[in-house]
Amino acid sequence: MDFHPPIIEPEVFDLVQYEMKQRKASGKWVSAAHCFSGKIFCGECGSLYGSKLQHGKSKYKRMMWQCNQAASSRIKCKTPQLTDKQVQEAFIAVINKLIANKAVIEQAFKEMLFILTDNTKLEARHNDLQDEYDVVREMIRKLIEENATTTLDQKEYQRQYNSFTERYVILKERLVEINEQIQERAAKRTNMKRFMEAIKSQKRLITKFDEELWFATVKSAEITATNEMCFSFRDGSNKIVRL
Repeated sequence: MDFHPPIIEPEVFDLVQYEMKQRKASGKWVSAAHCFSGKIFCGECGSLYGSKLQHGKSKYKRMMWQCNQAASSRIKCKTPQLTDKQVQEAFIAVINKLIANKAVIEQAFKEMLFILTDNTKLEARHNDLQDEYDVVREMIRKLIEENATTTLDQKEYQRQYNSFTERYVILKERLVEINEQIQERAAKRTNMKRFMEAIKSQKRLITKFDEELWFATVKSAEITATNEMCFSFRDGSNKIVRL
């Protein structure tokens, strides 16, 4: 029998599914046209920051990032507009703090990874529910088959059928919930591992903006009205830097 390796690794699939679910739940449209798109949020209204080209036909043209709500509403948020350079410099400043302390971060990493992403109990619970789910499904099948081939009291048949199907629906819902929890933890594990690998791979402090490092480490960033950028990293940590 031929063996073909999976096109997408399971942990990558879990991560993609989790990210898609998170974006759908947020209700915010996300563009991938720029590495900052879908990553920067307004600390006042929660809207995404969008890009806008200023002075487009002159030599002074530049890309600016601002709150999308402020750009389309009469109510203006007090969060500042930012240039690409400001965002890049903020990232360089905050990531260099992490690189400088990567030995301390790595020391706590393994313990935190296990605590936050261990699926042992969830998977055991899933297996128990799956076994019961399969049994109930088979009981429903046999009951329907028996009713079709023999004469059963229809009131008793309906009572049993309702009881089995009610349990079947409950078990199915619980399995979906646990699957989502397992997938979420698997995605978190992948995020944390990629974050740590990205930090460990830096042999020295960075002096230029690194787009790959940005994608590997940053989950999102929030801009405050007090000119601060609050980074949420993929390992679950948060860091603030002045703009």
